[in-house]
Amino acid sequence: MFRKLFLFIFLCSLSTAVFSLDHYKMVFDDIKEGKEAKILKELNEGNTTNLSTLSQLGMNYIELAHNFSLKNCKKLYKINELVSSWKDNFILTEDIYYNEYDEEKEYNDSLSYRCKKVDYADINYFIKPKLVDKGLSLIRIAILNGDLNAVRLLIDLKDSDKIPYGYVINLIECLKTDNEINVNQYASFLIGQEYLTSPQIDPTSALQQFANAKDIDDPSLSYFIAYAKIEKLIEDLLDNKYSFSDEDYKHENKIIDKDTLENIQEKASRGNIKSLLYLSKYYVNEVKLNKALMYFNQACSLASSRACEMYQLQFKLSSNRELYTLLEKFDKDTLDPEIAIAIAKWCESHHKYLAAIYFYSHIADNNPQLFLHIADLYPKTELFTSEKDAEILKNYIKYVNYVKSPKIMEKIAFKYDDDSNLDQKIYWLEAAANAGSFSSKQTLSEMYMKGDYVTQNYDKAIYWHQRYCFDEQDGYTWGSCIALNKLKQDPQLQRALDNGDMEAQYKVGSMFIEHTTLYEIGVDLLEKAAKQGHSSAELRLILNRSKRSDLNFSQ
Repeated sequence: MFRKLFLFIFLCSLSTAVFSLDHYKMVFDDIKEGKEAKILKELNEGNTTNLSTLSQLGMNYIELAHNFSLKNCKKLYKINELVSSWKDNFILTEDIYYNEYDEEKEYNDSLSYRCKKVDYADINYFIKPKLVDKGLSLIRIAILNGDLNAVRLLIDLKDSDKIPYGYVINLIECLKTDNEINVNQYASFLIGQEYLTSPQIDPTSALQQFANAKDIDDPSLSYFIAYAKIEKLIEDLLDNKYSFSDEDYKHENKIIDKDTLENIQEKASRGNIKSLLYLSKYYVNEVKLNKALMYFNQACSLASSRACEMYQLQFKLSSNRELYTLLEKFDKDTLDPEIAIAIAKWCESHHKYLAAIYFYSHIADNNPQLFLHIADLYPKTELFTSEKDAEILKNYIKYVNYVKSPKIMEKIAFKYDDDSNLDQKIYWLEAAANAGSFSSKQTLSEMYMKGDYVTQNYDKAIYWHQRYCFDEQDGYTWGSCIALNKLKQDPQLQRALDNGDMEAQYKVGSMFIEHTTLYEIGVDLLEKAAKQGHSSAELRLILNRSKRSDLNFSQ
């Protein structure tokens, strides 16, 4: 029911007050002379001389649908009798015009009462659609047989109010089906344009269709290809799923030497449209949109093309207008940081985080803080977790090449969390520690103390714990640092400890064992003293084991 109402509303817009005698006469004169049958016979024989006439026949039917009403019953019934004879010959109107209504009965009833029972609903639902369908069917045949004028005619019809918009869309869908069976370059040319005018622009599919139409003799094809390439680059830049790579695009360019390029640029400077459009496509592949757009706009200023109109329409869209304006100013060769940041912020505000990252990256070397912002953007992207982590790590490393931040160095270290990257983990922890990170010093001390990730090494554990305690001028005066400070203040005790003296081992071990961070070293020193026969050290170990056993039991 909704479909019927929709169709009725659209086709009512085709009605006018009187018959157009010219188009009525044209249609029936053509039928009387058998023009359609003659042209179709010629096409079967390979003769395309009268293709434009076939398109004109189609337009006569469409114009007739656009220009008649109830004023002349004789002509009305003659038209109705004509369209009723076309049953099963339609590509757009399907069977609904026959299956849900007894047309023959209605026709006979109306004939009995002349025009009294026929109203606009009958005309708009049963007659006009068939006239339009017939006209579009003839235009379709002309397109499939190589009539470029029929392509332009159909595009004009789509933009006009002569027929419902959905009819042209249905016809283009039919042509897509035709093209899947047997590729036709004229149909491809039309379908490619449709991909560029649909609500969801699809420049990739458009370029595929234009590739099928590369041999047609139409100067506007180069405009469409250039425009589709521009839109594809913008689409790829704004893609949320893949990081954009300049190098991937540059591979699409044919190798061209400097002299040849300069020669093309010289021709373009003299207004050669072919050269201008070549350069537009060339600089798209070089990911230099400002130059691509500049040459495309110059070509548009010299000769009109529907592709130029499409670009202007896109430019005017409220959501993209600011972006297009900025892209025209974005020059990778002479970067303006403000333009790059403006584009990146636009992308961020529209949740195009990978695109934002791309534009921020161009100026991050001059503003290293942007590397951290880029790292913060990666978690918002749709990349896989492993890809995000890899990119975050790269940007952290880029940042510390400029700013020796211990905090970021420590973050880098903890990004290396598997056995294959332990050397990198230690390298960056030590870099962070040497840059002033107390937490990294403590982490290194604990790692060597317990043998986590590394071979247990008490000398290195003490070294990093001393760094943790004493790198600051005032040092730490609490906890385990007090014990280390006592050892530091007694060089004689340190020498005895270094020489393996059991009394020194007992004394320092007893002191260390009281602190969690030095506990393992304290036990080790007491065990060494006990092995040398130090009875107090052995007793201290026994008491300590008993104490820890009771503590564990109570817990």
